[in-house]
Amino acid sequence: MDDLHDEVREALAGHGRVHAVRIVRQRLPVLSPAQALRYVSALPHGDAPADLVALAAEELVEPFDEVLAVRTIRPGAPER
Repeated sequence: MDDLHDEVREALAGHGRVHAVRIVRQRLPVLSPAQALRYVSALPHGDAPADLVALAAEELVEPFDEVLAVRTIRPGAPER
């Protein structure tokens, strides 16, 4: 999420609000244009609205699977 926020803030500073909204819509197509505008408009004053951040997190953050995260530190003895 921080990467998106940084990218949007840079776009706002360098290219304006319309360009920043385009970036949000490309990365988060689940947001309507009005929601993307609300998202972009809130960033310079702090964080984006919580409801929109929750939608963005669902889209951008992959769910954590505890089973797939397990790593073998030391291989077991081969079966005989």
